[in-house]
This record gives sequence, structure tokens and C-alpha cells, in this order.
Amino acid sequence: MLLAYFQLALSMALVGINISIGKEIVSHIPVFLFSELRFLIALLILLPLLSMRGEWKSSWSKEEGVVLFWQSFFGVFLFSICMLYGVKWTTATSAGIITSTVPACIALLSFWILKEKLLRNSLWAILLSVCGIGLITFSGESQELSRISMLGNLLVFLAVISEALFTIFAKRLSGKITPFQKTAAINGISFVLFLPFAIAEGLSFSWGSVPAATWLLVVYYAVTASVLSFFLWYKGVAKVDASKAGLFTGMMPISAALVAVLFLGEGFTWLHAIGMLCVLGSIYIGTNTNDKQAVVIAKD
Repeated sequence: MLLAYFQLALSMALVGINISIGKEIVSHIPVFLFSELRFLIALLILLPLLSMRGEWKSSWSKEEGVVLFWQSFFGVFLFSICMLYGVKWTTATSAGIITSTVPACIALLSFWILKEKLLRNSLWAILLSVCGIGLITFSGESQELSRISMLGNLLVFLAVISEALFTIFAKRLSGKITPFQKTAAINGISFVLFLPFAIAEGLSFSWGSVPAATWLLVVYYAVTASVLSFFLWYKGVAKVDASKAGLFTGMMPISAALVAVLFLGEGFTWLHAIGMLCVLGSIYIGTNTNDKQAVVIAKD
């Protein structure tokens, strides 16, 4: 079980680090084109490895195909668009903190989609998340900056919802497909989803304008975000309940904030600190469920 916890924590830490790295990359490469390159690099790594490991899968059941498509659509396609455009208009620090509301979102979506019971601690977690996001959103110094930041923060929050849906769908195929097969399938489907938009951006893009260091970041992002983070998450979530796995998404804001402050030179205000405490408090409350706790709402 400790190994599963380590895999989940490392997976989310890589996602958090890549929030800041993605912000740097999209300042030089358009969002759709960058995403397509990321999946292309990942597939060049994954497909030969699938064959070498003897895990090549040429046929998929209808259930497997449907679940993998929705995982790709929400957890990769929409998540990437909302996150990468979001960090263009807000700080990587704020984006990292907002992403820590994933556990509360998982609780709400489980209530609506899976018809699970919504407990009292889940409601408190959601309230704290809203307070934390509000503090972060209205921390802009000027009215113009605040409006831009609000749009960026909204997009990041939509990415959070997409990530929560990804987690819910991930449990559906546990034990049916290997983590490596799921990782390759998700990248393949995402490659197809981004392809038409990437072609449109690539035709008018000045390829020579991208610094060499940025291309290295693209390769790093592809390996860590499209290969390692997916593989580690699938390995860990197969052994842990979805609600407990959600606890480890708290690694995202921590790693994102550290990278943003230490390497991007972003400021860290007291409003950010209070917002982070509120959101981390929501994580603690929302993931410490007592079986004897009174149920507030149960969806029929």
C-alpha cells in the first residue's frame, strides 16, 4: 500500500511541476500544437515499449473504448486546453492552488454521477474550497489584471473538474487493462483529438522562433506528463479507493507553487497563503471520512 501511495504522490507532483513548465512552453508554442507534439513524443516512446513488454493490444471491447475516450476527452483534451490557456492569464502559483480542489470536486461528481452519499465533511470541504478560490481570484492588484486573472482562474478550475472526471473514469477499467496499455491508449486518443487543431496552428507557426531550451522542456513535459504521470497514477489508483487517491492531488499545488516561486520568480502573497490553507483544509476534511459519520444528502 505504501508503494501505491508513493506512486500517486509522485504522479501528482509531476503534474504540479508541469503547470509551471507548461506556462513557459505556451509562451513560445501555441497550445494545440504543443499538446500534439507532446503526445507524438509519448507515443514514440510507448508503442515500442508495449511491443517489447508483450502488452500490445489490438482489439478493445466497447466498454473499454468508451471509458478510455471519455478519460481522454475530459482528463487530457479539456484539461490541457483549460490548464494551458488558464496559466497564460493567471500565475502558476494560483493555478497550482486551485488544482488542489480536485478532492472536493470528486466528492461532488461522485454524488451526481455515481449517486454516492454526500457526507457532512464533504460539504465543509466544498465550502472551504470556494473560499480559497475566492481569495486567490480577487488577489489582483489592478482591475484590469483582476479581470484577466479571473478568466485564467476560471479556466484552471474547469481543468480541475476535468481532472476529477478522469479519476472517476480511471477506476472503471482497473484490473481489465494494464496501466501501460491504458497510458498508451490515452495518448493515442488524445493525439487524434488534438490533430486537426494542431495542423491549423502548425501551418502558420514560425518553428525557428522557438528557443532550443523550450524544445527540451517539450520533451521533458511529454515524458513526465504523458508517460510517467499517467502510468504512476494508473498503478496507484488500481490499489486505492478513488476518494483516498484524491488526497494525493494535494501534491499538485505544493509542487506547482515551489517551482513557480523558486524558478519563475512569481510572488507569493498572504492571500495566496490563506487561500492555500483553506484549500488544503478542504482536502484534509474531505478525505478523512468516518464510516459512522452522519449522512447529509443521499442522491436517489
